[in-house]
Amino acid sequence: MMILQSLDLCRSFGFHYLISSNVCRRHMMMSFTMRLVRTVSFISSLLVLGCEGRIRENLFAGTNETNLFVKGNNADAVGDVVTSSTLTNKILVGYQGWFTYPGDGAPINKWKHWFGTEGVPAVNNLTVDMYPSMDEYDPADLTDASPLTMKDGTKAKFYSSAKPGVVLRHFEWMRDYGISGAFHMRFLTNLDLPANKMWKTMVLRNVRDAAESTGRVFAVSYNLAGCDNQALDLIKSDWMDLVDNERIVSSGRYLKHNGLPVLRIYGIGFKEVNIDDTKKMLDLIDWFQNKADAKYRVFLIGGVPARWRDSIMDARPGKDWQKIYKALNGIHPWHVGRWTTTKLGQIYYKNVIKKDASTCAKNGQLYMPTMWPGLSWHNLKSNTIPQPPINQIPRNGGDFMWNMAYQYAADPNIKTIWTANFDEVDEGTAIFKVATNKNEVPAQGDWLTLDADGKTFPNDWYLQLCREAQKMLNGEIKLTSSIPIKP
Repeated sequence: MMILQSLDLCRSFGFHYLISSNVCRRHMMMSFTMRLVRTVSFISSLLVLGCEGRIRENLFAGTNETNLFVKGNNADAVGDVVTSSTLTNKILVGYQGWFTYPGDGAPINKWKHWFGTEGVPAVNNLTVDMYPSMDEYDPADLTDASPLTMKDGTKAKFYSSAKPGVVLRHFEWMRDYGISGAFHMRFLTNLDLPANKMWKTMVLRNVRDAAESTGRVFAVSYNLAGCDNQALDLIKSDWMDLVDNERIVSSGRYLKHNGLPVLRIYGIGFKEVNIDDTKKMLDLIDWFQNKADAKYRVFLIGGVPARWRDSIMDARPGKDWQKIYKALNGIHPWHVGRWTTTKLGQIYYKNVIKKDASTCAKNGQLYMPTMWPGLSWHNLKSNTIPQPPINQIPRNGGDFMWNMAYQYAADPNIKTIWTANFDEVDEGTAIFKVATNKNEVPAQGDWLTLDADGKTFPNDWYLQLCREAQKMLNGEIKLTSSIPIKP
């Protein structure tokens, strides 16, 4: 009876998605309890404080929420809760969460990111190079409504990030493999369209709930790609909405640093991003750091070009951009695609990344380099001439990424690492569970599998490597330039 009454209570507050998934039902004791606590807390706050009262959002709300749970600075064993009060000694992943299919409950109600033009599900319209391992998802969260089939003739399955159970499964993998948590990408393109904003906020809620259920951390990462200068105003209004109405930063799982919520804005200073108003950019940074009401202020990380410090290559020239970089609390250069072999990566680290990290240390800024496994965007770039090949930048069985993990962990000025990207099958940088060989991908189309470089690896190989990299960053295993585990 109590459970039925509680479910009715959840429905009355619009938490239908909590009880709609079989996966969520399997995790009822943890996931539901946290929802119920938030709901009761919400009601109690209204009764005691009135509408002007500040509401305690959830079970982990507050600044000392992890003191009773965490074994170390960044606990990584299954069941541990990662501290949310610091970026230090954390490997964090970028999390897209942008995959949908018609009928998945998302208000946009169409294929998104699995297929390209107009979302038409066709082999020649594929925009992903890697195929996720589908066997651990709840069948209710998958669709087979595409013309693609597997080698045995069964219909190929695809998941939707709008499904709470899918996002929960991803965060369970983060927990199981010792990954601290995720920056969830919030693209500003078309965010002013109601259906689009509802969809993106739906996924963000899924991310928050999954982080709370698994003891991971999460943070918002705005993306300026495809935007112009007007997007800088949209960031303010959207952030205030997330703070006031979604109460995102009230979650005890929201990542903080130096006592402030962490926020990343990607696209600052890129030549390819159509934002050139340096005064407006400086004003935005000042607003987040000083002028906004205290509840909106953040520890601001800039997603910047790889050559930000020199203002060359992918970076816009000019002293004004250097002022912008120095005004940020943290610097995160985008390194994906900037080198193609392990040897070139070593040279790039010595000539660029090491100097970047040293500069940030002198400026009192956090420096977060990008670790990535390889690159393949053959299907995404199908209209490019010449079309990039499958496996454009090979993973070499993990050696390519491990070299980065080793160099970063050995650098005294690097304490935080961004791994690109957890679920990025579009550009072939995904580190979650994916197909290992050609028998595990659809029979139609071109696909990258983990055996592409001539060796066999399990579908969780890159999750395993992230786990070992986290241990190395923490000092739990010795620094080593060779992968310390076997497939």
